[in-house]
Formats: sequence, structure tokens, C-alpha cells
Amino acid sequence: MTNMFGTNSITPFIGKRFRYDLFIPVVLTLCLGSCSVQSCYEEIDPMMNTILLESGTGESAKASSLTVKGVTPADTIEFVDAESVSSFSVTLDPSIDKSVFYITLDGISDTAVIFYTRSPHLVSPECGYTFISTITGLMTTHNIIDTLIIDNSNVNLNGEKNLHLFY
Repeated sequence: MTNMFGTNSITPFIGKRFRYDLFIPVVLTLCLGSCSVQSCYEEIDPMMNTILLESGTGESAKASSLTVKGVTPADTIEFVDAESVSSFSVTLDPSIDKSVFYITLDGISDTAVIFYTRSPHLVSPECGYTFISTITGLMTTHNIIDTLIIDNSNVNLNGEKNLHLFY
């Protein structure tokens, strides 16, 4: 069938349709071949590690009871509730540059505020990204806590100790 321009009006339509039908399977094959469906077996939550020390001597101390709760505007999260401990680990809030903790040592409570900066960190292609932090400052009340000192400001996935808590 010829149109007024002297060309076959069916052939261009069939040609374009054929190319379009071939294009979709090729793109789907390339996309599906590039996906990786593997599980994440790595630790993705950087922990701020704190050791307990005896005021005056600096010797390792063991609290008979320890409770650590993280406080956010929306909720309070209990991180630690243990007996006979000399250290503890908590995560920092990845959504803001400050975390508030209620720390109860041997029945006496204090508040600690940790200030930090966050940086995205690629854990692996399977696990994705997490935030590592650098502690920039801290404040505490002093009911039982004598001093809280930054030993290592980098809160990352290496498991290094970060704070010394003297009480």
C-alpha cells in the first residue's frame, strides 16, 4: 500500500516495532545480569566502646550493675542492662550529630551527651553504607561519673575503645 509520498506506509511501522521489541529483552537481560543477590554478613553498626575505670587510680573498675539508655525526642532505647561489667558499647544516632545517654552505675544515674560528626562509609556492595563518626566533644553530669575522657575519637567498625569513664 502506497501513501501520497510514494512510500509503503506499513514497512516503516513494522521496522520500528521490530526494533522496539528487540530492545526491551536486551535491556532486561543486561539489567538482570548485573544484579547481585548476596547476603550481608558483615557488622554494619559502628559501636562507641567505653571502659570503666576507678577514679583516682585509673585501675579497671567493675560496676555491680549498669544500665545505659539512649534518649531521643521520640523514644528511649535501652542499650545495656547488665551486672558485673567493666565496659559497654552503644551506637550513636546516625540521624543527628548528638546522642544523649542516661547511665546508671550501681544505682546512681548520670547523663552523658556525646557530640560528633558523621561521614558515610561503604561497608561492602552487599551491605551498603553506614555512618562512621568522629567524637568532637562531650558533657556529663557528675552524680557518680567523675570524668569522661575521649581516648579515641573515631567511632568505626574496628571495635577500638573510644571513651574512659572514671567513677
